[in-house]
Amino acid sequence: MQALRVSWISALALVLVFSAAPLVAAPKDPPAGAPPSGPPPVADMERLRASIVKVFVVSQSEDYRRPWQRPRPSGGSGSAFYIGDKMLMTNAHVISDAKNMQVKRADRVKRYEARTLFAGHDCDLAVITVDDDSFWEGMEPLEVGDRPAMRSKVMTVGYPTGGAKLSITEGVVSRIEVHTYVHTGADEHLTIQTDAAINPGNSGGPVLQNDKVVGVAFQGRFFSQNIGYMIAPSVIRHFLVDIKDDVYHGYPELGIYSANLRNPTLRDFLGVSENEDGGVLVLKPVPFASSVGKLKRNDVILKIDGVKIEADGTVKVGDEFFDFAFVVEGKQIGETVTLTVLRDGKVFDVEITLTGWEARMKPGRVYDERPEYMVLGGYLFVPLTENYIGWGRSNDLSYYMQQYYRTVAEQGKSREQLVLLSRVMRHPSTRYITYRDAIVEKVDGVEPKDFAHFVEIIDKSEKDLIKVEFEGVNVLPLILDMKKIREVHPKILKQHQIAEDRYIKPKKEN
Repeated sequence: MQALRVSWISALALVLVFSAAPLVAAPKDPPAGAPPSGPPPVADMERLRASIVKVFVVSQSEDYRRPWQRPRPSGGSGSAFYIGDKMLMTNAHVISDAKNMQVKRADRVKRYEARTLFAGHDCDLAVITVDDDSFWEGMEPLEVGDRPAMRSKVMTVGYPTGGAKLSITEGVVSRIEVHTYVHTGADEHLTIQTDAAINPGNSGGPVLQNDKVVGVAFQGRFFSQNIGYMIAPSVIRHFLVDIKDDVYHGYPELGIYSANLRNPTLRDFLGVSENEDGGVLVLKPVPFASSVGKLKRNDVILKIDGVKIEADGTVKVGDEFFDFAFVVEGKQIGETVTLTVLRDGKVFDVEITLTGWEARMKPGRVYDERPEYMVLGGYLFVPLTENYIGWGRSNDLSYYMQQYYRTVAEQGKSREQLVLLSRVMRHPSTRYITYRDAIVEKVDGVEPKDFAHFVEIIDKSEKDLIKVEFEGVNVLPLILDMKKIREVHPKILKQHQIAEDRYIKPKKEN
């Protein structure tokens, strides 16, 4: 589920920095039904040493200030575990932007070259493989189990910093809820909190209970002791089902703004009977999403797939209550969901085919993609993205993006991306011109719907002078002298060591 907001803490900080506090001792009297504590038997330990591996990654991220070049490569490590069919599961953030990847078993010295098969950045899961058949000898796959109960014991296994050998720590499940996944900063899925130590290097390793995987370690929290998070089994299964057709599609979105119906007066006004005493109010279907044409403003959704929606907007799943959208999270793109809706005093069922949110402007960070840009003379134009903001851009720009993202979602405006004049590069031809992060409104009176359209307008113009207008009453328009730009363009590229003056993401084929 995508949240229409961005986490205030950067993904890198939360994913890679964890509390280094000592482990809390297990309680003397374990809760009822909890699995036995203590180290795994020798046979199980040998199995873990073979099936849980350390991942070594050399990654190279993109430079959104100078998108024609990349920063120096950097090294890191994580954990992964065998799930069968010559596939190892790990976190997407472990292998993001990887240029070289190796894996090592605890029972061998040799490192093996590995490569990525699938990456789900929205759920922070990935599958990698090794082409050398000898690597897989003696490995047994770990089976994904059910969601662990509250206060039950779990065991985190992986290769955290502080040593080279396989590490095993114990803890208990302390919280189960839908939480923001900080890898993108905008996606929310079921998360399980534990006090088992999860430190840098644990990422991608399994969390076990009764010899089954009940989570994948993936993030921690600043300023808190003994708090770590794992990806829930339902999210793991969703990912594994998704990739069965050899393509990762991601999560569907119901696509509505909604409000709970705790207020009894509001329920009376909407005609919700005392027998129903629940449901959620549809404030607006979101353009580009599944519910457009199916739901209307002021509809009341009483049930989702036959499950009653409580007045606080939750549904009961087992012994826990989760946001009603949790039912959608369990489905794949292309599947259907049935909503029981109250509209104008009548109750009926609506079947919706689920899709993703297809607008180009995304609220979260993206990975494994080149940044789009265009250098035109001494002017650098880029699309506004969370990745760009993450390179130290102003808070005002971040706020503006979020507000515009909401506007796109709420009103379906024609612009699916915002275009920026990022900066003006030093050159005699631009000596008296200063712009920074100016948001393009129009080019010769035409509003660009996205970055590709902006470039197309510039390229197809036959005018010697092109007028670029910006948002804000105090921002002067820029007049592009195309004859002068064509003259100085090669010199500026050479001066700034720019090999390509643009990159535009290819359009997806239908």
